[in-house]
Amino acid sequence: MERLTILRIALLLIGAALVAVEVVQSRRQGKLIRIAQIALAGLAGANISFIVFLWFNHISFPLNLDLMESTVLQHFQRAASFQPIYPEPTPAFIAFSYNPLYYEFAIPFGWVFGVNLFTLRLVAILGTLGSGVILFKVVQQKTASTWWGLLAVGLFAAAYHVMDTYLDNAHSDSWLLCTALLGSYVIDQNRSRLWNLVGVLILVASFWFKQHGALFAIGGVLFLTWRAGLKSSWPYWLASAIFGPIFYIFLGPSIFGPYFHYFTWEVPRQWSELNFDTFQRYLGFILKSYPLVALSGTLLVVWNGLRDRERFDVWHFQFVFAALAGFMGALDPGSADNVFIPMGVWFILLGTLGLHQLAAQAGILQRYKVHLLVLFATLAILLYNPLSVVVSPEAGSYADLIALLKSLPGNVYTPSLGQLPDGYTSYPAAHWVALDDMTRGPGRDNRDHPVIRQLLDPAIHPNGPAFILANYPLEVYPWLAFLEKYYTLESDFGDRFESLRVLPKRFDHGWPRYLYRYNPH
Repeated sequence: MERLTILRIALLLIGAALVAVEVVQSRRQGKLIRIAQIALAGLAGANISFIVFLWFNHISFPLNLDLMESTVLQHFQRAASFQPIYPEPTPAFIAFSYNPLYYEFAIPFGWVFGVNLFTLRLVAILGTLGSGVILFKVVQQKTASTWWGLLAVGLFAAAYHVMDTYLDNAHSDSWLLCTALLGSYVIDQNRSRLWNLVGVLILVASFWFKQHGALFAIGGVLFLTWRAGLKSSWPYWLASAIFGPIFYIFLGPSIFGPYFHYFTWEVPRQWSELNFDTFQRYLGFILKSYPLVALSGTLLVVWNGLRDRERFDVWHFQFVFAALAGFMGALDPGSADNVFIPMGVWFILLGTLGLHQLAAQAGILQRYKVHLLVLFATLAILLYNPLSVVVSPEAGSYADLIALLKSLPGNVYTPSLGQLPDGYTSYPAAHWVALDDMTRGPGRDNRDHPVIRQLLDPAIHPNGPAFILANYPLEVYPWLAFLEKYYTLESDFGDRFESLRVLPKRFDHGWPRYLYRYNPH
């Protein structure tokens, strides 16, 4: 941590020195400013290159990059075999609370690459790549500068760790982001009413990837209504209503499974908690991760909204909804920081455009090259240890894990892994996140919960020898702590399987470590 702080300070000081010397010695005819611009472009390119390296490094990892990937794979397997994605919960499978389009969208890729984690990560990477291309295109068009476009994408790449390392995991976040950006981009082009309608439908698709996408669909329709008037905007309202709430309410269960509404509406709506901690987490995250670009973007939106309406476009409009999406994510105290990804990207997009406008128009701020200092400072804030997100070449220990599981004379429950991707079939396979999701919320106590006991009955009353392999001691999980009545710790494997740990997230989820044997007492 001390080394990282030193690197951040050094990066900021180097940028400040280049700018300060140039300002003092203006006769140098911009040579140092050009050096600073080249240095920023180089840092942006380095971050982009590193992310591309991570894609190749991560895509074939045999176990979970994120805690839930192997259970997400179960959803994909069900979708690919045309089974209901949201059936009644059982010890073998409990659905997560995400909307289903990511699993359905991945099916054609599964025909080519197989129904596996590789395919799900490939699809996620394509969503991230598409998001980067759109981000570059928007900033390049608005600024008429490839340099500014490169810097925006570089900041996006640099924020990989701040975005909880989710954008190449087997999750829907990258496609929520990509469709939110693409739909807004299509609307921004304003080619025709038909193309605007296409943009609205793409924004509605973002909702089907993840529920918070509904905010971007609402933002797109409201912007078109504000720009063209209510009379001309009825097709957008109609299309968004049909393919959004009407489809969701009346067709969702028949297509995706009988418990579709339960898992995608009833379960997540019970998590929200509005209190001081909500605002502390939300504002604290912004101040820690995106303070300068968030300020720049906010000032740009306010300035153009009040003083320069001709510049006020869909990106300014969606900025508000992106910030609202982040706040809605903060309402769930148990959520990971991936809930802030769209908000962070809009901070980067509008913040970059705000800095460009600052550099072009604001006299004294332009003279002292404040925009370059802000870019250096933002890259310094986003700096992290790159080795922390590179997966170990010793991931071959997955074979060691499978060999261990097969050697045990009974069923093994792996609450932090769910159902393994291949090599071994766990039973029960109910992931602890799914169990916790169904039973947590403000004022709810899920310790020794009857629903959890029912779903884990095969582990409570096994037909023979049984084991639990957990990432942490069972008492760490309040909703699983009652299992200590039935299981006794047999082995602590220490760091034997540490190379199989998930990527760094808001919460440290560890690695397979603690082996318990069924021994009721």
